[in-house]
Amino acid sequence: MIKHAVDVLSLYLISEPVIEFIRHNENITFRVTDNKSSKNYLLRIHKPITDGLTGIQHTLKGLRSEVQLLQKLNQKDIIQVQTPVANCFGEFVTEYYSDEFNRCYATLLEWIDGSVLSLNVDNIEDITFKLGQQLADLHIASYDYKLFGLDRPEYGIDSINHTLEELKYGVQDNVYSHSDYELIAKVLEVVKEQITALNAREQQWGIIHADIQPHNVVVSAGEPCLIDFCLSGYGYYLFDLGSASTVLNSEHRNTFLQGYASKTTFSYDDIRNIEGFIFMDIFISYAMFIRDSNRNGWVKEHIVKTVPLCRDFLEGKEVFYSFK
Repeated sequence: MIKHAVDVLSLYLISEPVIEFIRHNENITFRVTDNKSSKNYLLRIHKPITDGLTGIQHTLKGLRSEVQLLQKLNQKDIIQVQTPVANCFGEFVTEYYSDEFNRCYATLLEWIDGSVLSLNVDNIEDITFKLGQQLADLHIASYDYKLFGLDRPEYGIDSINHTLEELKYGVQDNVYSHSDYELIAKVLEVVKEQITALNAREQQWGIIHADIQPHNVVVSAGEPCLIDFCLSGYGYYLFDLGSASTVLNSEHRNTFLQGYASKTTFSYDDIRNIEGFIFMDIFISYAMFIRDSNRNGWVKEHIVKTVPLCRDFLEGKEVFYSFK
């Protein structure tokens, strides 16, 4: 892995790089330190660990659009995001060839110093409230600065239909039963109905992060910063609220929503819609790995906990939230 990083970095103005492998998931990522300037960077080689993670976000157009999004957010000082770094040729997306990968692309971003989100810190209430505000600022920017026309993934009814087709493979591979699949399909049909209703309302759809996990939130000087916009694209803002809520402890979810509501219009009547999008997010994650027999074992374990929640949701019960 390090050899690929060395080859890519030879195309950047980093004189004495020290390279540390981070992980391989939707990208191969490295922390890079320039010994001469002491600056830190994130290097991403856009080669997913499994084919299910591949999408428009890994194409040249998709990556250029991600760069444009990050540059626009930085330029308008909307939220703090990682700044893209150009290579020696002035390009922000580097085309890379190797015997192992053939052709793929790489991007370099400035590093944001801080620690990944931890739910055990003393000021978690403050951080959670601010995370809600950060997400609201991102969604507001989507409309205010017309962040449309980018080549990015879309998270709507078409993605649900694709997910349902992919998840059929889980039955074939004995990851879950046919009755489990039918339950998933019923839940996603409800989500489709919710989406149809949302389409009649204004300003529900735009740029979303789409992958809010603890390791994608860095707390820097007490402020939560969203990183890793690899899966970002167009979707319903409530999808992001669902994705973010599930990484928080139940007692902090209301605080998160209060932070969001402090910046933009939000109604607690949308809780059921958010819960529908949480299921959509879960099942899209299943679909990304379901065809990879070496990596879909977690789905088999996870669905045991998910099936009872699906039944409760279909009965109209509140599943992930409980506000008194």
